[in-house]
Amino acid sequence: MQTKVTTEKAFERKYPESVALVTTRSRTGEPNAMAVGWVAIASSDPWMFVLGIDSAATTYRLIRSTRQFVVAYPNERMAKETRHVGTRHGVPGGDKLTDCGLVMQKGRVVRAPLLADAVANFECELVRIVIPGDCPLVIGKVVAAHVNRNHALRRLYTVAPGYVLKGVRPMASR
Repeated sequence: MQTKVTTEKAFERKYPESVALVTTRSRTGEPNAMAVGWVAIASSDPWMFVLGIDSAATTYRLIRSTRQFVVAYPNERMAKETRHVGTRHGVPGGDKLTDCGLVMQKGRVVRAPLLADAVANFECELVRIVIPGDCPLVIGKVVAAHVNRNHALRRLYTVAPGYVLKGVRPMASR
């Protein structure tokens, strides 16, 4: 039996959800990463991702500038690192990836770094940005894909009990 609640309250029940890390690199070479909860396949011919990224995010600015990014799916032991890059926003001159010990690897096509310990990395080129409401949707075409050699690694779905990926901040109690 269903009970009518606010949309916000109902959304609390959809967790756990997928988590991805999106990496970028500035034109001057600085790497950047953020945790993204709003990520989905947008097409399989050609393969494309759609990401919901806040317009104030450094990652959004870098994707618009460079037109490149990587979607990396962290392994289940990367919760601490995922939380780190998801809670430190717009730190000028900071390197969130190195600060938390994430190991970067050079991609094949795009300049944004791959995450060596992720279960999979997808190099993407920007196709389009659509702004249907308060959150821009970034659509990127997959131009190269990589998987971890260790096939026993399992994918991270949430970063910790009580955490949602709205900035990877603790869920407010209601």
